[in-house]
Amino acid sequence: MKHKGIAADASGYGFSPYADAAANARALQKAVAENKKITVTAPGTYNISGSIRLPSDTHLYFSPGVILRRMPLKDRLSEGNLFVNEGAFTGTFNENITIDGAHIEVNGVESAAIASEGPAENIRHTPNAVTGLRGHIAFLYVKHLHINNITINDLMSKDYGIQVSDFEDAVIENIHIEGMKDGVHFGPGRDFILRNGEFRTGDDAIALNCADYSVSNPNFGSISGGLIENCTELPGSESSLFIRILAGTAREWKKGMSIRHSDAVRTGNGMYRAVMRPDGREYISQTEPCFNETCMELDGIFWVKTHRGYPPESIPLEAGCSNITFRGLRLEQERKLAVLIYTNDDDYLHSLYPGSAIPGVKNIRFENISILRPVERFLSVETPAENITVPADI
Repeated sequence: MKHKGIAADASGYGFSPYADAAANARALQKAVAENKKITVTAPGTYNISGSIRLPSDTHLYFSPGVILRRMPLKDRLSEGNLFVNEGAFTGTFNENITIDGAHIEVNGVESAAIASEGPAENIRHTPNAVTGLRGHIAFLYVKHLHINNITINDLMSKDYGIQVSDFEDAVIENIHIEGMKDGVHFGPGRDFILRNGEFRTGDDAIALNCADYSVSNPNFGSISGGLIENCTELPGSESSLFIRILAGTAREWKKGMSIRHSDAVRTGNGMYRAVMRPDGREYISQTEPCFNETCMELDGIFWVKTHRGYPPESIPLEAGCSNITFRGLRLEQERKLAVLIYTNDDDYLHSLYPGSAIPGVKNIRFENISILRPVERFLSVETPAENITVPADI
């Protein structure tokens, strides 16, 4: 079944609208393991369960009329992302991956719901998920990524549509996302394009979250060099924001330091984040988190090791946002505030610590903005920033 340079249709592996969800997952996983270019051409609704892990140089093409309907597993702890790259679990970069034409029916399936509804430790023990990586299409440690022609109409309240973190050269084009959670959620990375997007979401349509809750971003760091172009917030959106930019800082670990949920600390061999309950409780860290396992409890603090694969000298303390252009935005939803640039301080995330360096937020440019419904305030900047440019008529 292996074809060098020639597309293989997944139907040859048994991927079919008539197969059950588990069989389709096995078939598509086998197809991507044996071929670089996979097509799904027969129209129909394909039930699929669990996750499909993508290696480097994988190119998936779904023809019009193909719908991927997520189906729940009996073991909900194995739900995971629908598509995720292999390196997300090992801390190694995958390169040259394409997903084109995927129409996803979420169908009530989402991995992050487990952590929100059950004990805090569940998120650290899901065998098929990385803490904070909660997109149905999700990439962590990726270079040269192209996501095109994506439709999702039924996001639930926990998982994002598309999530990309720790990336270089990511292009996302021609997407339509509706539902209750983030449409496109970026974590740290550089050089990206998000173009031709339509959103009707119940949380951020577009998030550039350099720092975020420990269960909402797998890693912590800066975002730079991006173009967000021709994106529309559709009427009927109930999102808290159209665009969110969230910056922050981490700290060097010190014996006796106070720790809250989502705090990030750097030690000699890595970075660790507290995954607790967002209840405002403070814990005293007496034991340095210095382990290579996924997670460990020390002094009553559940730590998750992040930034796998990073050399210790490159692990950041600052997570800022710079050199981003927003062009051709259309706001068709009435709202109080459209764009927020800030650092956070509440029970979910304490992102700027006293005495820490202010994260760099600079060179953010908005051009050709169309506001078609009343918006009380287009932009609020609630952290030190420089060179933020907004059209004079906004």
